[in-house]
Amino acid sequence: MNEITVADTVFFRIAVFYSLMAGVLLMGCKTEKEPRRFLFLGHPYEWGTEDQVDPRLEAFDYEPYEAVWLGGDVCARTAKDPATMDYLDSVFNLERTHWALGNHDWDYGERENVLSRLPSPPYYTVWEDGFCLTVLNTNLFWPYPSTPPQENCADKMAQWQMVQNVADTISESTHWVILHHHALFSDLMVEPQGGDTLRAFNVNPAPFFTTCDSLFELTAAWYPELVRVKQRGVEVVCIGGDFGMRAKQFEFQTPEGIWLLGSGINNTVSREYAPDYVTDFGPDHILELWYQEGRLEWTFVPLGGD
Repeated sequence: MNEITVADTVFFRIAVFYSLMAGVLLMGCKTEKEPRRFLFLGHPYEWGTEDQVDPRLEAFDYEPYEAVWLGGDVCARTAKDPATMDYLDSVFNLERTHWALGNHDWDYGERENVLSRLPSPPYYTVWEDGFCLTVLNTNLFWPYPSTPPQENCADKMAQWQMVQNVADTISESTHWVILHHHALFSDLMVEPQGGDTLRAFNVNPAPFFTTCDSLFELTAAWYPELVRVKQRGVEVVCIGGDFGMRAKQFEFQTPEGIWLLGSGINNTVSREYAPDYVTDFGPDHILELWYQEGRLEWTFVPLGGD
């Protein structure tokens, strides 16, 4: 039997120590959380159809994403036929979506066909385990320089009060993400060097009235609330889906630090017969976002197949 020396004992202890450390490191790697991934799709309908999305989205793999955020105008006539919602459920799984309704989802049919199948009301706010998510129904807004019509007044005021309540109470969230369809704060999207207002969204309304009261113009009434939240240390990110005809992607930060993003799909339109207001035929983009340890990041990714 060989004699165990002091050197052997020291070596053994060192080997055990490093083995334990390696195990701890491996356990740490295994337990580290992956980023939460989200996918935003704006204006994804297929031109020339009433009830279909871009074929590339039918074949898309949504499994890596925790949720799909829809920026509206999902089909050209979403509300016309109740079967359209069955089709969209088969594509996106509506229970794992947040949907900011567009005018093509709101008009051109029976709204109840859409509203009865949504997993949530047409405007709402939810806590997303670290950040606050608000979904707006901008179809309630009035995008014309005239007195807003006295209709849907209760809903308009309730949506405004929801935004104001979030601005008053948000504290633990790292971010306030606002999903919408129509362009918000178009009059703030100005080139850094000055000059013309950026016209990236399909429609860029200004003024934009948010209630039945003409004093509730969007930028004047709502923007200071967002700035107030930003000043308390919560990042504010607005993401719009009425996009893709004039530009495929948009990223703009106001002087006060509010992020305004836009992303849209549009290239199923025939270039030969495209309307004059369709001016960008570059690659379609989708917007990928990920959230981890209080950080929200994003990137615009070409959809492919153009």
